[in-house]
Amino acid sequence: MKMILFFLFPVLFFTQQKEDWTVSMQVAMKNIQNKDFSNAIKNLDKSLKIYPKNPSALYFKGYLQIIDGQTDDGCLSLTNAIFYNSNSGKKLFAEKCINYDPKLNVEKFKTGNFTLQILNDDFTTYNFTRKNNMQYETFEGKTYPGKIIWLKNGDYTLIPDDEAEKEIIDYKNFFTRVLKIEGNQYLYEKIEENQIQFGIIKKTE
Repeated sequence: MKMILFFLFPVLFFTQQKEDWTVSMQVAMKNIQNKDFSNAIKNLDKSLKIYPKNPSALYFKGYLQIIDGQTDDGCLSLTNAIFYNSNSGKKLFAEKCINYDPKLNVEKFKTGNFTLQILNDDFTTYNFTRKNNMQYETFEGKTYPGKIIWLKNGDYTLIPDDEAEKEIIDYKNFFTRVLKIEGNQYLYEKIEENQIQFGIIKKTE
């Protein structure tokens, strides 16, 4: 009997964890319906303690923080939601967080080999290398070189060389801001005219 209970305990514990974060989320949704935003945030935090990568909880927390006037905190929560691929987080961030600047130290991402994944429906990915303020992007068998210009903490832009610019249809000026660093990867937003693109860049070596 003791052995049976020993093997059942992890299953029961996991089930309880799952129930706990789900229950807290459900309570938070009821709080939101009742416009009790303060308790909604508290219950979302309870849920996030158990399941910290829940994009829905992070999205709702960010939404409520912005409503409450905690714009920077709300944008940080939305950043985490986007990192875990919340489409709702992307839309709200684009509307409310255009001036959000976490001012991150990106020194270790200025050189090396990288992969980029655009957070869109197709999860488009490609590879590139940074060296001596140059970036060499490889996509569908072609390499496009350009000069990378670091503007300030976490901000940069890319100017294609003459040959690359001929290959790029409808090239538009843009700048990129690093929103979140986790290990050897970062979440970025690329602002190009009235469009915002989100993606994750990972340093491979």
